[in-house]
Amino acid sequence: MNQTILFYGDEEILKSLSKRGSETDIRYYNTRISGNEMTFLYPFKFPERIQTLLNAASVSNKAILAVNELDKSVGEFLLTLDYHQIRNLGVISDPNLTEQIQKIATGMGIKVHALNPKYEDIEKFSQVPLEDPKAENLVVLDQSFQVKGVGTVSLGFVLGGEIKKHMVLKAYPSGKSVDIKSIQIMDVDMETATPFSRVGLAYRNAEVDDVPKGTLLYSREGIEFTDSITLEVRTNPTVKVVPSVGDKIQINFLFNNINAEISDISEGRYLIDADKKVPIMDSIFSISSLNSSPRVVGAGKPGN
Repeated sequence: MNQTILFYGDEEILKSLSKRGSETDIRYYNTRISGNEMTFLYPFKFPERIQTLLNAASVSNKAILAVNELDKSVGEFLLTLDYHQIRNLGVISDPNLTEQIQKIATGMGIKVHALNPKYEDIEKFSQVPLEDPKAENLVVLDQSFQVKGVGTVSLGFVLGGEIKKHMVLKAYPSGKSVDIKSIQIMDVDMETATPFSRVGLAYRNAEVDDVPKGTLLYSREGIEFTDSITLEVRTNPTVKVVPSVGDKIQINFLFNNINAEISDISEGRYLIDADKKVPIMDSIFSISSLNSSPRVVGAGKPGN
C-alpha cells in the first residue's frame, strides 16, 4: 500500500533514499519501494514553526526520526506522533540514543523500529501494516497553482476512498464543486488514485482561489460546518502545560491552522470558538499554543 512518512532529522538521508519533489514549508521526497509509492514529508521550518510539523503529521501514516541528541524539538515531535496516533516510528541513531527514545515512545504507545539509513531497512519498515484508510472520498490539498495550457493544478494526498477522473467533488472552505480533469502520481497519468497517494489534480472548472492550501475535497453529503466545535481532547499526562478556559489557541487539522479560543472545558470535552467555520468530521484536531512549552498541548476528535 502507498504510504506517507513524516521525517525529522538528517535530510541527507532522504536525499540518498528518494527523489526530491515539490516544496512549501514542507519538502516532499518520493520513491517506490516494493511497487508502492512512498512520500516522505520533511517539515524543514520546524522547530521554528510548530504548524509545519502538525500539518505534515496530519497526513502521515508512520514517522522516521534521524537525530544525534535529545532536545525540545524531539520532545515536540514525539508528542505530535502521540496526538496524531502515529504508532510506528523508525529511529536512525546510535544504539544508546535509540534506547532512550524507545523508552519515551513506548510510554506513548509508539513502537520504535531501529533502522539504518539504507534501502533494505526502509523497505522492511514500509512493510509494517498501516491503519485502514477512511472509507469516504477525501483529498487534502497542500498547494495549488496555474499551469500554462492546463489550468489550475493542485498537489495533495488521498486520505480515503478512490479518486477518479471526471469525479465531481466539493471543496472546503470555498464551497466550490470541482470536476477532476486529470490525475497524476509521480508524473504519470492515472485513471484513479487510491489511499495514501501523493497526487496532482487538474480541474475543468476551478481557479486557484477555489482550491487553496488546506482545501478538503470530499463527496460525502451532510458534512456539518461550525465555528463552535466540541472536541473530545486528550492531553499527555507527562506534560505540565494544561489548557484553560479563555486560552487563545490554534486548532490544526489537515493543513488548516485556525485561530480559536477555548470557551469551556468539562471532563475532557473542550468547546472551542474558531475564527471561521470548520468541518465536523472524523479527523484529529490538534491544539497548539505559541505561548506554551511544548507548543502542542492536546488533540482530539469532534464529539456531540
